[in-house]
Amino acid sequence: MRIGALSIGLLLVMLSLSACGGGKDELILGATTSAQDTGLLDALVKAFESDYDYAVKPIVGGSGQILEQAKQGELDVIMTHSPADEEAFMAEGYGADRTTVMQNFFLLAGPGADPAKVAGAASMTDAFRNIAASEHPFISRGDQSGTHKRELVTWAAAGIEDPAGQSWYAESATGQGQSILVANERDAYTLADSSTFAVFKGRVKIVELMRDRDKPNVYSVIRLNPARLDKVNTEAADAWLEFLSGEGQEVIAEFGSEEYGEPLFEPLAR
Repeated sequence: MRIGALSIGLLLVMLSLSACGGGKDELILGATTSAQDTGLLDALVKAFESDYDYAVKPIVGGSGQILEQAKQGELDVIMTHSPADEEAFMAEGYGADRTTVMQNFFLLAGPGADPAKVAGAASMTDAFRNIAASEHPFISRGDQSGTHKRELVTWAAAGIEDPAGQSWYAESATGQGQSILVANERDAYTLADSSTFAVFKGRVKIVELMRDRDKPNVYSVIRLNPARLDKVNTEAADAWLEFLSGEGQEVIAEFGSEEYGEPLFEPLAR
């Protein structure tokens, strides 16, 4: 009877440890596809887990999708790159605070022959106007991500109010890396972030034609507001922000240097 009771006790302990991730508390992190597609997310999670007693569960999607999941209380902390949506999110009381952590740039990629004369355009707005005038195929992510939102703002500035109604315009409804591959298959233009394109450019024939250095693509971390979302693991979210504001900045500053000759992202939280 004593052996049986001891066995049951050991089993209960093992089940308890299993339920809490082997003794580590869990951090549910919402992050954008560009962080995943470049490999940066894996590098950050690995460095974080080695120094903090949390097991990270990444949830990846476009910024719009991540912000909506956060509103449902499904996440503890998020990393997105859609400033206008983030400001609205904060104004509605879903975020405790918002901290910029890194940036890259948006670029237009397309056929090397450049039939729309994008490379010679004076601005990104003019380049979009040229694409519309040429009616050469354009692939949009169409997923309410930060990239998609920047694209829509640029079309509006170019005077193209409804590109989705045009025959030359198509939506991939995929993440950043996959959308680049779709544009390549169709020999089309597309808007992409510079980091993901650097990772995928060896696999595609489309090339970078213009980079928007005037309006950087800024990524922010938002800790969710426990007063609004009562299931938030605030201690884990605090630890993630502490990491990204310190050691994580070193990871960001060095990531990609060895493989691509320069960092893929620029740290901003130093």
